[in-house]
Order: sequence, then structure tokens, then C-alpha cells
Amino acid sequence: MTDISLGPRGLTIEQQKEIAIIQSQASNEPYKPKITTQTSLYVGELAPHIDEAMLKEHFGNVKSVQVCRDSVTNQSLGYAHINFYTPQDCSAAFENLNHSKIDGTTYRLMISERETTKRVSGAGNIILKNLHPNVDNKSLYDTFSRWGNVISCRVFNKLTGGSVKGYGFVNYDTYAAAERAISFVNGKMLFGKEVHASHQVLKNEKESLLSHNDQQHCRFTNVYVKNLSSDVTEDDLGELFSTIGPVSSVLVQRDDQHKPKGFGFVNFELPEDAERAVNELHDKDFFGKKLFVTRAQKRSERDDELKRHHQASSRYPGVNLYIKNLAEDVTDEILINNFLPYGTITSAKIMKDESTGAPKGFGFVCFSSSDEANRAVAEMNGRFISSKPIYVALAQRKEDRRHFLESQILQKNKYPL
Repeated sequence: MTDISLGPRGLTIEQQKEIAIIQSQASNEPYKPKITTQTSLYVGELAPHIDEAMLKEHFGNVKSVQVCRDSVTNQSLGYAHINFYTPQDCSAAFENLNHSKIDGTTYRLMISERETTKRVSGAGNIILKNLHPNVDNKSLYDTFSRWGNVISCRVFNKLTGGSVKGYGFVNYDTYAAAERAISFVNGKMLFGKEVHASHQVLKNEKESLLSHNDQQHCRFTNVYVKNLSSDVTEDDLGELFSTIGPVSSVLVQRDDQHKPKGFGFVNFELPEDAERAVNELHDKDFFGKKLFVTRAQKRSERDDELKRHHQASSRYPGVNLYIKNLAEDVTDEILINNFLPYGTITSAKIMKDESTGAPKGFGFVCFSSSDEANRAVAEMNGRFISSKPIYVALAQRKEDRRHFLESQILQKNKYPL
């Protein structure tokens, strides 16, 4: 019989041996978990029908159980808190019952940390990427508990609603344990795939890093130029931009039939000249059209900027539109052209699948004023773009949509049909 502690069903004997080899490298003696001083456990990923009585029956002699519920609908939120009489009971339940099943559904335990500073510091948190698709929470816990006291761990993959490329988190109680695990796992073959392990970057640290990167990006040499006349060639563009400073390359983007697409790139030798070109040549008349000149960005940078813009615009309701039922051939440019008659568009984006790049069938258009946005909703909702009638409405934040749905549920309960 296969030992399930070595991994979930679906892992081969060779893959299970890999786990044992990595574990044996850590030390001759396996890590002995510490007895926690806490008396409370968090229980996550519970099925909706699991209640307090079922949890009490499953965990045995406990002080109290609380299933967390929605304040309006009273439906389970999928997690609970269990209080034990002693730290020893709490520790035993965590070690022996973690990743067990209640009524056929596997749950996840985590020791509740009452000290806020420890809970939010994230010093012992590591992130794992490129995990085997069959890896589950239990196999991850059994493997990584070798190197330290695991507070919690969780896998996100195709089966759990995450990305196709599986990733997960392991939270240790100390930074040293996290360092130890990373040193033994990062770049090594685990579960049949090369796993990447690193310290988890907290949100505030990530924002600080992004801010620093933004400052670094201010130094650029590549310039994006659009609104070009169809007559403009590389020589024409190079001649104009070389008046600013030495140019290393020029490109006018063309389609499969070699027809110009109306935009291109100019790369300078010096960043100072690139900045001057943006400042001095933007809006310049060239072959009968006004040039649009800006710093060239990588696609990832453009996507991040659009994402931040949509997040910012959601703070000012009434200007951002949500459009769905879009045909697959609809692009950002087609979306802009259809909504441009109703006002000034500050951004437009069709959302795409991160892994495949395929359009998801919905997107957003943001106007400069609520009057423009309302006019677009009134006139564009139900209109055909490409081959499909589109749905247009004012975009709502998640919490606003939730409140709206809750109010509808209340109304139905008050006035049933």
C-alpha cells in the first residue's frame, strides 16, 4: 500500500523517492515540531454545510467552536475557529488531524496567532512555484515540516482555482526555518518538476520595490511614436528624431502585407536625448498629422499601469464602464473607436487570460466624466460590436456588488413570491 504521507495519489514511486532524498539531505534527525503555546486553531476550506456540531464531533473534547458566517445571509464563509482547553490538545489536533476530511471534504488547519506583529510580519513565509499539478496541501506539509515548524501551507493549482502552473505557500514560525527550506528546495527536482522557492515579498515591501523600479524606469532610451502617416518611412522618422540627438535604430511597424500600422519606435544612444524627444516632438505636425511621442514600455509595464488606472478609477464611481459579451476578434482599438463618440476616453482594456492570452469576453472603458459614461451606457448597451450584442453598465467595486446582491436577497426574503 502506498504511504499517502509521501504525496497524493497520482505521484509515481520515483517522484515520492525524490521527496525522501530531499528530506534526508536536511539532517539525520527529522525536525521535531514544537508544542505551541496557543490554544486556538483556524479551520479553513470547510464545505458550506459543515456546522458547529459536526466540528465538535470530529475534534472531540474542545472548549468552543465557532463557524464564521455572513452577517446578512447567515451562510458559512468556509472557515471556523476551535478553542482547546490546553496548548497540548491544540498541538496534538494540529499534528494529527491537519488535512483530514469531514464528510468527504478535506480541510486545512492553521494555528491561530494572537500576536498581531507575528501574524503580519511574514518573516517565515515562502512562496513555491512550478509545483506538480497533483501536489496537495498534505504532501506539501509532510515535505516541508522536515525543516521547521509549519504554521500553515496551501497549494493553488488548476484543481483549486489557481493558475495552471501550480504554486503554493508555506508559512514557518521563524525566518531561519524558511531559509533552511529554501536552501534545500530552490532549483531542485521535487514531485518530478524543478521547483522555485523564495521568501514571500509582503505587499508593503512590494509597493516600495515597485516605486523604486518606477524611478529606475525614468531613465530610458527607447521612444514609442504613433499617429504616423502611411507615407512615413524609417528614413523620414530617423531624420526628424536625429535632430534631437544620435539615434541607434528606427522602426516603423508593419503588418503581414508590409503596410505601415501607424506607429513605430526610435531608440536613442543617450537617455537625455530620449527625454528631450518626448518633451519636444510630442504633438508636432509631421506629414499632416500630430505625433504622439512617449517612453516605450514593456507589455508587462503597460498592463500594470492600466491595472493601477482601473483600480484608481474605481474610487470615483460613475466614469468606468464594464462591457461584456465581447466577440473574440474585438481589440482595445475597436473598443475605443466604438465608444469615442461619447466623450474623452482615459483608458480602455479588454481582459485576457494570463496563461493563454485569449480574450475573456469582457473589458473596461473609462471616461473623463460621469455624464459621458452615462451617455455611453444609454446608447451602447445592446448594440452590436463585431458579431455580438454587448452589455454595458457602470463598473462596480466588489463590495458594492456584494451589498447589492445582499439587498436583493433581503428583499426576496421579505416579499417571497
